[in-house]
Amino acid sequence: MKRIYLLGLLLPIQLQLVVAPALAAKTCSPYRVNYESAISQGLITRPSLVNSAWQSWNLFQVAMRRNDRIEAASRAAQYLVILSEYAGTRQANQARRNIEQEMVGYYQQPVEVAMPMFEVILENSPACLSK
Repeated sequence: MKRIYLLGLLLPIQLQLVVAPALAAKTCSPYRVNYESAISQGLITRPSLVNSAWQSWNLFQVAMRRNDRIEAASRAAQYLVILSEYAGTRQANQARRNIEQEMVGYYQQPVEVAMPMFEVILENSPACLSK
């Protein structure tokens, strides 16, 4: 009988261990806030999950070569979200400038014309209130 009582005491701890990583994975960065907001407003559909920022970057490149500007914009935003959460906002801001230069070079147009959805997805948002 003692084992049953002990199991009852350990069960809530085990549930916390299962739930905590999922909650901790959602960090608050301006890129995450803007990206999730664009998805919730129906501006874009959530792209498939990726294993890394590198994979998201490659999918962005593929979408640009296919001239799928909506997919390219959402993959570029996904890349920046991942990067901002693992390397910080400063690194993501630098990457955003590089992405915008690549878009301009590829399409020979300003970002607003070449890929207007990119600017819509990543419009300015209020700072994160949690933490």
